[in-house]
Amino acid sequence: MPEPLTRQLIPLAEDFFCDGHYYLLTSGSLGGSEFTAEKLSNALGQADEQVVKNLLMRGICIPLFFDGDCALDGHTVVVLGDLSEQEEHVWIAKLSWKLAIPCGKFVIHCGGGDADELAYAIAGNPPEPNYRIFQIIDVPPGEYSVEIYAYLSSMTVQLSLEEYDNHWNLKENTVLKEWYQLHRPGLVGIGYIIQLTPLKTEPPFPEFVPEIGWLGKFEFRQAEL
Repeated sequence: MPEPLTRQLIPLAEDFFCDGHYYLLTSGSLGGSEFTAEKLSNALGQADEQVVKNLLMRGICIPLFFDGDCALDGHTVVVLGDLSEQEEHVWIAKLSWKLAIPCGKFVIHCGGGDADELAYAIAGNPPEPNYRIFQIIDVPPGEYSVEIYAYLSSMTVQLSLEEYDNHWNLKENTVLKEWYQLHRPGLVGIGYIIQLTPLKTEPPFPEFVPEIGWLGKFEFRQAEL
């Protein structure tokens, strides 16, 4: 049985910048695999679900796609260990999978398709001044369950509140928004939490974003309207 983690809360750096829709969660050793940064970037660039599924099953990486730029920037924290009671109560959607981190270096990287940038990050180099596109967090070596929780202010939730009427005019679902504000009001300054806990059981396989071949389909809690 894996040992529980002592809770740590680590914010994503304030100057982290991802001018795009893609983020890559991985480890400094790429899951302890035979992959190089170039080989992994090429595999991810194929947008082939079977290729990406193989990477996921081995815990090499979690490639994430969002519906807009900078989704995680500025309001994401990494939690090692348990969520607080409030963090657990007010999340609205989540995406779950696993990572192998035998090297003890958890990597959050913007993009993932540029082999040189990925190679620079996993080599242990510091981020370039005024161009922080990755962050490395020390964790005990091991296999991890990774939960990405979306809160009220997140891009994931805010976009879910937009819908088209019968005339294809975009409008806000005010009833659902008001319910969230009352029952799932979110956390001050936090849109997402990335939680890592020692892997006990493998979660259900996540859903791919159609035609992208990366992950981005969050499971929403049922709102009691």
